[in-house]
Amino acid sequence: MATTLRAALAEVLPTADSALNVNMSDVIGNKTDTTAGNSLVGLLKSVVADLHIVEEHFHGVAKVYPTLAAGVTVNTGVGAWALGNATAVVPINTITDEYDIHYINVASVSVNDTYELVLFTDAACTVEVGRIRFTRTAVQSSTSSTPFMTPLIAANSGIWAKVASATGNDNVVISIFYHVY
Repeated sequence: MATTLRAALAEVLPTADSALNVNMSDVIGNKTDTTAGNSLVGLLKSVVADLHIVEEHFHGVAKVYPTLAAGVTVNTGVGAWALGNATAVVPINTITDEYDIHYINVASVSVNDTYELVLFTDAACTVEVGRIRFTRTAVQSSTSSTPFMTPLIAANSGIWAKVASATGNDNVVISIFYHVY
């Protein structure tokens, strides 16, 4: 009995996303697998797609908020290491894509001191997304960009900041550097 090429291939090649694990090709996968496939090829395609997204994210255009404007002044609380009141840094519905923060720019500080800055994604300041500590002395510049990595922040979310200092009654002027995802 003659076997056609189509019939021979049907015995060897699985259907797309096959997970039968009967033949070697079931385990390895085939070229029609998608990123949702269960095979090794499908898994590799999914990893490559994810890496491409990450690469575009980190090498995409960096953004600043506020842009083309002075930074936002955030006041410390009264007394040593007392967080001040929450200050809106990014108003709700301002950044309309999912994003994450990569740096905080400290444009100026009111006095030489050690500071701790905390960012939140809610006005009640219950969802913290990051915290940094920095010091300014008489021999340091009062401006710097400090690495500040956050989890992904939902589109249209606002950012609120609180700051404390070793002596209290100080303020800092900040802006954020972020990437949309």
